[in-house]
Amino acid sequence: MPYLTDMFHEQNRTVNTVTRDAVAQRLRSRVIGQDPAIDAVMRALVLARAGAHDPSRPLANLLLVGPTGVGKTELVRRLAAELRSGPDDLCRIDMNSLAQEHYAASFSGAPPGYAGSKEAFTLFDRTTVEGDPYTPGIVLFDEVEKAHPTVLRALLQVLDSGMLRLASGQQTISFRNSYVFLTSNLGSAELARRRGSGWRRALDRVVPLDRVTGRLTTRGTKSAVDKALRGFFDPEFLNRIDETVQFSELDRPACARITALEVELLIGRMRRRSVSVEVSEQVVALLAERGFDPVYGARGLRRVLRTELAVPVAEEVARHRTDADTPLTVTVALRNGQVHATSSA
Repeated sequence: MPYLTDMFHEQNRTVNTVTRDAVAQRLRSRVIGQDPAIDAVMRALVLARAGAHDPSRPLANLLLVGPTGVGKTELVRRLAAELRSGPDDLCRIDMNSLAQEHYAASFSGAPPGYAGSKEAFTLFDRTTVEGDPYTPGIVLFDEVEKAHPTVLRALLQVLDSGMLRLASGQQTISFRNSYVFLTSNLGSAELARRRGSGWRRALDRVVPLDRVTGRLTTRGTKSAVDKALRGFFDPEFLNRIDETVQFSELDRPACARITALEVELLIGRMRRRSVSVEVSEQVVALLAERGFDPVYGARGLRRVLRTELAVPVAEEVARHRTDADTPLTVTVALRNGQVHATSSA
């Protein structure tokens, strides 16, 4: 019997390892160029699944920091797709909407004597937050630094005890079966300023920008972000964070991979509408080059893809397709250095 028991546990460890590796691989296929951030998320998953986390707190409190458009929110959405029913199956709180003090009541409900106190209304969907014995909750506080200080003080009890007592005093919401993520862009403005000055120095010295970017990333990024976080948040807030996860600026190789991924997603969407889209490698390379912007990240790239790829494809579909069920092939190639789309039935 001991042999059979040991064999069962060994098989169970093997299955868990395979599952964990598969989840990490799928996350890396959708969140490009952020392997250290994905590793941090996987550490939180391993601790929670092994039962090594503090049961009186959330499964994990992770602060995701870095420039805009590098995948902070997308990583949480992809994790929701892995652990729950889909990428939008999470409780997402836009902290920018809680910037004014009179909106703070929507976080923990109206206090006794105020309108709505008996209804115990809050922004949180209890089912999504608390999950069930087989499915953890996922909560995302997006752009946490933009919330009013009153909201941040209410957030402290969530991070510390995993419980939110509503202002009415009669109900609580448990976060102890939830992964809690907070995103912040603090420090990004300083890094963008350094990048700009670095670019000017590179032009003076005729030094490639990528080399300057590498030096700025390795020497200054972490210190600039740490300084911004410590200058904004109180120590008691930062002490309740299990791990601060630094996201990197997108470089050209990452931008090229994201471009290829976005093109494949567009091809898949059109395929479901009986439209076959063929995009040449030259077009993908050109779009990656035009969309590369370390300041705006993938959001700038998606704007380029929308304007220079999705719009020409859509115009061809609208021009040559009279029936929604009629198959159509759209070929996208370069012509005189410009993206050009042609279609055939």
